Amino acid sequence: MAAAFAFLGMLLLSMVVALLATLQLGDFFNANDEFGLVILTVVAFTFFALAVFAVTYALSRSASVIAGVALILAIVALAPVALPGLIQKIANRSTNPYTVGIENTAILIELVVPALIVVLVQWGLVRRRWLLNAGEEDLTHWPWVTTAIAGLVILNPFGLAFLQGTLKRSGGDFMWEFTATVTGVAVGVLLVMAWVECYIRNRILRRRLAETEPPESGGVKAQS
Repeated sequence: MAAAFAFLGMLLLSMVVALLATLQLGDFFNANDEFGLVILTVVAFTFFALAVFAVTYALSRSASVIAGVALILAIVALAPVALPGLIQKIANRSTNPYTVGIENTAILIELVVPALIVVLVQWGLVRRRWLLNAGEEDLTHWPWVTTAIAGLVILNPFGLAFLQGTLKRSGGDFMWEFTATVTGVAVGVLLVMAWVECYIRNRILRRRLAETEPPESGGVKAQS
């Protein structure tokens, strides 16, 4: 029963995060009538991913198996890239004249980004629960704090506008250099933050593992 409630919490948390990202992207790209199908697809993928993780959690004997399944699910999340027909069917529902010509790209981003977020969040939660139940160290090298900050920095109207302005350069755009500079500095800061966080996590993990090693193996005896 405890596991059922735990996975229900994972489902709700990953769905809330994914839907927040979807809504931000939909608002930025002026999504219209097609957005209902986008949300439905994201919700369906959230259920599917957690079901796969739940089966993996019950059957796996190593946390690395969970990581492997997460990688496979991330590849599945990229499936819309290889399914232009599906994207087009969703785009056909759009009635917004201001998005003509960019619906497919917008819908692709609205599907792929939240799906990848779902996989990342669920992998972290399922992995942590599996390790705790196994009595193993649950700290990971993944920079979760930086990831959350990056999500907040990018998935907002200003962040998306700067990112789009950097990637979509047009002739006569005198603001491109400023936009690209701000975007480059932001990306650089996030990369440095990720490196620092990974370094700190690695130091903490090494210290914890050393403390739990028995004295005869050269480690320091863990304190009760």
